[in-house]
Amino acid sequence: MLFSWLFPRLKSCVWCGRPAPGGGFCTGCRQQLLAWRQHYRPCLYCGRLLPLGKEAACSQCREELPPFQRARAAGPYQGLLKEMIWAFKYQGRRSLAIPLGHLLAGVVVRELGPGRPDLVIPVPLTRARLRVRAFNQAELLALVLGRELGLPVDGDVLFRIRETAPQVNLSRRSRWQNLAGAFQVAAPGKITGRRLLLVDDVLTTGATASACTRALLAAGAAGVAVVTLATGIENLPFFSA
Repeated sequence: MLFSWLFPRLKSCVWCGRPAPGGGFCTGCRQQLLAWRQHYRPCLYCGRLLPLGKEAACSQCREELPPFQRARAAGPYQGLLKEMIWAFKYQGRRSLAIPLGHLLAGVVVRELGPGRPDLVIPVPLTRARLRVRAFNQAELLALVLGRELGLPVDGDVLFRIRETAPQVNLSRRSRWQNLAGAFQVAAPGKITGRRLLLVDDVLTTGATASACTRALLAAGAAGVAVVTLATGIENLPFFSA
């Protein structure tokens, strides 16, 4: 009942208002969100998008593999998906959580292999950002994904032990330095020997996902996979339109 109250199902597209049988996104919006598959495929390791026909791994992963087993995203941080994420995070459009969470569930089933995660964990916000935004977008997405796939979700396992500067204007090197040692596990017994699925809205350099993964592995997790709404495209500026 609480879930239905937080995320009411609509008969029209939650984004454009056109008919959407069963709720969520209409056919037109869904086609736009999936159009990238005609031109790109994910890096084998971090999920960053590469033009079809290129190497299996991006240049960053060829240089150094990430600590997580695999990361995948629903699409590039461009166009319609970028607009939706912005509205969801910064304009309080929480009604987007259900259809975006469904997109993530599809990514997990399609891209992350047959090994079923034991627990879903959202990336935590800083306390200051949570006060301003009033909700953690990663946790809302994790709740929808967990409900869709029948997986337990725990938003209290991982927390930030210090405030960090916003990542948006930092270089790749600065992002990694900013987040080094920023996360800690509250209850290691909950994750010891378990396969974890880490959920966030966007993966840029992978600094946040890597910092979270290292904390989880140090606390005894058997492995960590990552799923996000958006990621970057190799050799393109991340915050391009």
